[in-house]
Amino acid sequence: MNVKLAALTACACALFACSVATAATTPAAYREHVNQICRGYTPTVKKDAAAIAKAQVDKNMTALGFALGHLLGVALAEDKQVEGVPVPVALRPQMTPLLALLRKLDAHIRNGLSRLGAGDAKGWTAELTYVSNLGQTVNAKLDAAGLRDCGSNQG
Repeated sequence: MNVKLAALTACACALFACSVATAATTPAAYREHVNQICRGYTPTVKKDAAAIAKAQVDKNMTALGFALGHLLGVALAEDKQVEGVPVPVALRPQMTPLLALLRKLDAHIRNGLSRLGAGDAKGWTAELTYVSNLGQTVNAKLDAAGLRDCGSNQG
């Protein structure tokens, strides 16, 4: 019995040490890691933005819908990945409200897509307008946090 308890205690301590080590990254390492995540998404974001602009000029609503839907899906995937990175203690006062804002935006994106799927054009438009208006604020906050590749460098 004591051997099992000792083994379980050792495993718990090892897991705790690993989580502390992961969470104890430096602010510079955190910024580099998160910027690297966003840089990986940037070509797709820019391609989708160009497709949206072209579809608007061409007045091609089908192409616009596909490009916008893809862009929103990419934004959700990127945000999920960014939100999953442990934030160093020194950055928590700045990052906690910013990550909460990203989660709020993600909820509005999902709600908008759900409303669109239900045929609620007004609800979809309201959610998309909210997300679009808040996007500039989020980009400014990301830039201020040293995450320009997640903010203004994406567009």
